[in-house]
Amino acid sequence: MFTQILGGVTLLGTGLVAGVFFAVAVSVLPTLFALKPDDYVVTHQLLGKGYHPYMPIIVTAALLADVALVVAAPTSGLRLLFAASALLLVGVQVVSQFGNVPINKVVATMRPGALGADWPDPRPRWRQWHVLRTSCAFGALGLTSAAAVLLP
Repeated sequence: MFTQILGGVTLLGTGLVAGVFFAVAVSVLPTLFALKPDDYVVTHQLLGKGYHPYMPIIVTAALLADVALVVAAPTSGLRLLFAASALLLVGVQVVSQFGNVPINKVVATMRPGALGADWPDPRPRWRQWHVLRTSCAFGALGLTSAAAVLLP
């Protein structure tokens, strides 16, 4: 029963992360790219206010459930799946902290109306990092899904 609860936590967490990242990739990012620089900066700053407090908590909860399942899962095959999922969630955190978050911090300091003609557009770099962490999140979701259905 304990392992099933942990499996549910990691499945829910990885599903939420992969789903939010997918929505950002297919809907939010195209919208941000369509905006003029000043409008982009304002929108990016507003998006971050709601997103940042929750996503790191969800990723960490799923990661901790995976780590617990590495210890508690009844078979070595399941332990391996949960360990691989945990590594991919660490990948999500590393990419976020060292790729996307530094860009977010720079955008947070930008002032619309004062960007100038030589404005270094952060959107392409941010998207590259986002695609990488989205791939990690979907990998974790796939592994967690496979493992969760096999839990006794």
